[in-house]
Amino acid sequence: MSYPSIKTLMQIKDVTREDAEKIRAIMQGSGKVNGETRMERIDTILHTCGVEYIPAGRNLKSPAIYYCNGGDTYDTTILKVNGQFRVGCWGDIVERGNYE
Repeated sequence: MSYPSIKTLMQIKDVTREDAEKIRAIMQGSGKVNGETRMERIDTILHTCGVEYIPAGRNLKSPAIYYCNGGDTYDTTILKVNGQFRVGCWGDIVERGNYE
């Protein structure tokens, strides 16, 4: 599985190199630790407003999305789409897809 690079992770607002390295290590690590998912642990580092979920839409361009909620549809954040960690904004995916 591939993961976003340190440089890509640093494109997220206020993410330092140290934060990016911690996030990358979490992505590459095991699932739950002390009852928290990897996304929840990443949320803590990003200081975002929790992990949100958008159910899959009606076609292949409409995958289910987990994301660290930065407070705005177009905030660059960590996404988990089709089991893969990505850096981006969930608003762009929803615009291209067929969600209700």
